[in-house]
Amino acid sequence: MVGLKGSDQSIGLVFLSYHHDGSGHELSYQCDAEHWGKGYAFEAAKRVVRHVVDDPGMAQIIAETQSANGASCRLLERLGMREQRRVMRFGAEQIIYTC
Repeated sequence: MVGLKGSDQSIGLVFLSYHHDGSGHELSYQCDAEHWGKGYAFEAAKRVVRHVVDDPGMAQIIAETQSANGASCRLLERLGMREQRRVMRFGAEQIIYTC
């Protein structure tokens, strides 16, 4: 859960799960639309990525987003993730990022 400091209000989620391709742990995030563009998703995701990178027992971290979602692509690139490949899935072109 992502919440505002000093508040019990949930404004989004950041979590890790196994990527459906079976090649590592997938970083997923969502933030309520009213909080987009304020850096909350980036800060929360950065902490999760740091945890994974610092844990030698963790597999590769992956993120997948639609190529049309420029904001999400920029967020992943700011986290140090790089495009690995593109696939057609869920009716749209997806970019697979890795770190």
